[in-house]
Amino acid sequence: MLLIAEKNPYVSEETVLFDDLVRVGEEKAHIALSRNLRLFLVSCLIEHLRDTDIVWRILALDFLESDRRSRAERAVFLKRCGDASLILAGFFPERALRLHVSSTYFRQMGRSFFGTLATHLEATTATVEQGRFFNEVARGFEMLERVLNGARGKAQNEWEAFRRFRVRLN
Repeated sequence: MLLIAEKNPYVSEETVLFDDLVRVGEEKAHIALSRNLRLFLVSCLIEHLRDTDIVWRILALDFLESDRRSRAERAVFLKRCGDASLILAGFFPERALRLHVSSTYFRQMGRSFFGTLATHLEATTATVEQGRFFNEVARGFEMLERVLNGARGKAQNEWEAFRRFRVRLN
């Protein structure tokens, strides 16, 4: 838990809301995230709160596009694409079925984005610590995904339950 008072004028309502969402996801998934991963997940959700185009991203093309970016732009681009992979994997896993890809597609792409970002940052001596952090995010991607999946809530009908079950089988 982030130990944030409910009515703290210095903390946004979004922070409290997403902290609660992540806590619920941890409880349902029976996972206790490290403080760093929890803060990362909350900030990721806040950052992409109004990013409605996230569900239309084609991650493989974004991965190829990342090589064409300048050194400064590349880190930001890789992070945003990794975040998109995480949100899609955790909140919209059925999207993989619609794209006719494996249900692990978002997870593999997310790990690749964050792993590449870590390597990119570790190559610069000024950002080695950030590189280590994003290596931690890449290694913990599946836990983060499971927390978001737990935060989604229960299926509302039998068909939705079957679809979620089918996605987990792949």
